[in-house]
Amino acid sequence: MDQDTLRPDPTAISLPRLPPELWLQICEQLDDVEFLWCAVRLISKDFKAFVDRVFASSLIPSIFCSLSLPRLDPKTGHARYMRPVPGAEITLQCQDPKVDSPIATFKTPTVLRSGESVAELTASGALSKQRLVEAEVWMWFGRQRGKGANIATEKDLRWDEEGKVWLWSVQWEGLVDRYFNAKRAFRRTQRRVVKEDSLTLRLRR
Repeated sequence: MDQDTLRPDPTAISLPRLPPELWLQICEQLDDVEFLWCAVRLISKDFKAFVDRVFASSLIPSIFCSLSLPRLDPKTGHARYMRPVPGAEITLQCQDPKVDSPIATFKTPTVLRSGESVAELTASGALSKQRLVEAEVWMWFGRQRGKGANIATEKDLRWDEEGKVWLWSVQWEGLVDRYFNAKRAFRRTQRRVVKEDSLTLRLRR
């Protein structure tokens, strides 16, 4: 099903009267998070509340954001960050969000898979705040990294000296909106490219 066409018309929908708790359970059973956010959530204020609660309680904690660490200056193409980071990326995971809070906080691990500590890399300058801010973000839910999307977003990062990790706090509703907008934009681009390629092949015949 094309998610870009899922824009429900509330006047055309006749729903059975069920207790709110039952509707919440129904929403929790839907495994298509995009359909849940982009269609079910738009039906009514009640459904928005149901979907938001499902996201806050079970889906937001499953979000991962991988930061692709830059090495070159985008303006000049010259090397800007000389200190390497294993894998050239670092992944942040949402930490125990509060169901009623509009803010989600993501944190880096204390130690990378390579065995190097985030504190040591930060102290050496390899993981500077500026480098993390400039990094591209690849976001996904749960184990579906391959179905994620690049999102453009500002990152309010801060160093947690006690936990020896980087923290990023963000309004999760806006983050989820940007994620699904990015996925729809990518699909539109794919369709346009396919049409252009098809037209090119026809003209060559």
